[in-house]
Amino acid sequence: MNGYSKKNENVINNVTDVFGILLNESSIEKSLNLLADRAKHFFERSELASIRICLLGKESQYSDCTNYDMTLINEIVINGKKEGFIELNLKGLRPDVKENKSRIEEYEKQLDMFTRIVTLAFEKRNEITKLKTFEKKMRECYNKLDDYIFIIDSKTNIIDFNTNFQEFTGYPAEELRQMNMAGLMPQCTISKEVPLIIKKAIEYGRFTFECVHPCKNGEQIPMSITCKPMDNDKEDLFICVGKDISETKNAEQELHESEKKYSTIVEKGNDGILIIQNGIIKFANSRISELTGYEHDEIINENYMKFSPANDERGASEWLELCSSKVADREIFDINIATRNDSNIPVEINGSLIDYEGETAELLIIRDISERKRTEDLLKIERDKLYNYLDVAGSIIGIVNTDLNVIFVNNKGAEVLGYDKKDIIGKNWFDCFLPESVRELTRNNFIKVINHELDPPEYFENYIITKEGEERLIFWHDVPVEDENGRRIGVISSGEDITENRRMEAMLVESEKNLKTIFNHVDDLIYIYRPYGNFIDVNMAMISSTGYTREQMLGISPADIVKPEMKQLMNSYTERIIEEKSVIFEIAFVLKDGALLPVELNSRLIEYKGEQAILSVARNITERKKAEERLKRYAGELKKSNELKDLFTDIIRHDLLTPASVIKGYTEELLDTINDEQARILAQKVKNNNDRLIEMLETATTLAKLQKQDDIDFEVIDAVPVFKMVIESFMEQIETSQQIVNISGETCCPAIANPIIEDVFANLLSNAIKYSPENSSIDIDFSDEGNTWKVSVIDRGEGIPDSDKTLLFNRFQRADKRGIKGTGLGLAIVKRIIELHGGAYGVENNPQGKGSVFWITLKKAF
Repeated sequence: MNGYSKKNENVINNVTDVFGILLNESSIEKSLNLLADRAKHFFERSELASIRICLLGKESQYSDCTNYDMTLINEIVINGKKEGFIELNLKGLRPDVKENKSRIEEYEKQLDMFTRIVTLAFEKRNEITKLKTFEKKMRECYNKLDDYIFIIDSKTNIIDFNTNFQEFTGYPAEELRQMNMAGLMPQCTISKEVPLIIKKAIEYGRFTFECVHPCKNGEQIPMSITCKPMDNDKEDLFICVGKDISETKNAEQELHESEKKYSTIVEKGNDGILIIQNGIIKFANSRISELTGYEHDEIINENYMKFSPANDERGASEWLELCSSKVADREIFDINIATRNDSNIPVEINGSLIDYEGETAELLIIRDISERKRTEDLLKIERDKLYNYLDVAGSIIGIVNTDLNVIFVNNKGAEVLGYDKKDIIGKNWFDCFLPESVRELTRNNFIKVINHELDPPEYFENYIITKEGEERLIFWHDVPVEDENGRRIGVISSGEDITENRRMEAMLVESEKNLKTIFNHVDDLIYIYRPYGNFIDVNMAMISSTGYTREQMLGISPADIVKPEMKQLMNSYTERIIEEKSVIFEIAFVLKDGALLPVELNSRLIEYKGEQAILSVARNITERKKAEERLKRYAGELKKSNELKDLFTDIIRHDLLTPASVIKGYTEELLDTINDEQARILAQKVKNNNDRLIEMLETATTLAKLQKQDDIDFEVIDAVPVFKMVIESFMEQIETSQQIVNISGETCCPAIANPIIEDVFANLLSNAIKYSPENSSIDIDFSDEGNTWKVSVIDRGEGIPDSDKTLLFNRFQRADKRGIKGTGLGLAIVKRIIELHGGAYGVENNPQGKGSVFWITLKKAF
């Protein structure tokens, strides 16, 4: 039916099963057991007595039988090397019987096909294993680099990174891949335009900058980052190599290595199978439909050129030759085949000639290698990435092979050596780049490393010689490179030029001598002692001030030069120094002649010659003690002054406000009863001046209260509804002036504040109403300023000259506003209240035109 028999369909299914077994099972033993069991269905004849399969030193068999008439054996040759055999034992089929010849030939063909399928499957299995191993080694090499390496796109989003970068930041890999550089380095903010670091990297080919990187644990690390565009045709990517420069400012930095296994999944699946007879497709399994998009009925009995590559003349020519030379020669080859939508997909074809329904046919096993091609492209990209990483790395990186020749050197290595890369690659490392004094010893040790006779030390120092003949000292870290069989094929070396560090160490020794001279000639008393132990070192000022000799001082402890009753206190201070690392306290030394010397001690825990010690600097505070006594007297006098100020405030509040309030009441009644216009004008003037007097008294008492109320209680207050309440209380004045008050910005601003903040809003709004013309608008804006809320009151008045702005918030200071009455205390109250809240205040010109912007800030309630 449909051009093929049930028997041949079973053969095809068995072929597919064999491929699945040998590609999917990780264990050779299990693969052979399943294969032996499956093979009995491959040879469906009553003569089959047993099957034995030997491969790669492993063996399995179906039906352990010793009674048979003949044996057929085929060798399994993988990549040109004999790796095993397949043995069929047949019963009831004697080779000397003429009638059995055709059946024996059929068995031989089936065994030949079965052997080829097994060979092909194991060759593909080896290719997949090598592919995985190569990719793993590439990633391991990438992760063994000491620098912090990451990839970003043109918007500075993080695309990829090595293990060191992830460990350095402290973020999980999943979180890092969702981050932008601005999240790790606030200096690298993103704007609507191209970020600066990307712009510079494109303009100059590379861009190096320094920034401070906050780790997830809160630690701030100064970094030097080099950004360079990557060679990538698909998208704009940039490679960044970061270096922790905080450690380079110290003596020698420690190198850290961490390895993390990296693996990828290679696409596995059933292969497509075609049987072609006289150029016509006689059989196609379901995988062919999946690959090409054609239905089964659209493939069967069609010409095989149906799958000829679209728009590919060379590919079409190869496809035309498919059913002749290549299949007959049992070649395995790659080619493209066309799909229903006229696109091409890459496939690998293993073809052979078979007997199909009594005639010769071509059996094609077709494997979709799209994923493999993509994987190869990715590996190429990974390789290119790695070379890019190595080129911009801040360390010297080179690879030397077993021939002792340099096969790779990065830009930094070439720079230190003073050569172009082309003048280094291919040269003998030891003969050309090492001084004669270390050449032979280093060469011999390298050869021992390659031969597994010696493992390289984790870190070591050695000299190189530059093009100019200068010897440079390098701090090296070597990693042997091994192939899949564990054979060492070279060494990757990363190094830091520490020549200048060594010179610096020599300078530090000289500097230490100079510091010792200073130590002994400063006026302050300086000494070093072991915790709870004796003095280790004292300077000349300590000796001359206490009256002891140096030898005497080194035989006693700090507790021995204080009063006996203070020794326990001295020991408690030592405990605090050990716990807090640095402590400042006062105490009195008992000098050798019995006199007391009051001193202030600044003590800190240090490491002295490899041991824990305490360094103390003692300052004579005799004069300061005398000054403190004088300050105590001044404090008493100040207290009396504050009490007088409080009395005056109470007089204002009780003795002046009361009669002023009585005057207010009588003048209001007079205005209601007087009919004479001249009298009404005089009464109105009395009322206006009395109202001004009341306002001055109230603001003066408020300001006095704020001057002494430094310790006020705070709570969470939403500034928006509070300001709206203030606006409601001023509605009569607003309507009288025919003004409009607009509120914009944030609708909810929870802040840490005291209810007295309402006075701030009232003063700012009152000023805006006073100084704005009729029929104008007043804008209240609430904005988010990070850790604070900013409240702005914008009026449309005459504005304020720059010379007056600095005086507005001082008491009794006003801008020149003729016709506007006020005490000059309102903005002073605003200033004091905002200072008590730890906020800021100010005034600016209205950017939208005429008028001023008065603003204050309040701390957010998180």
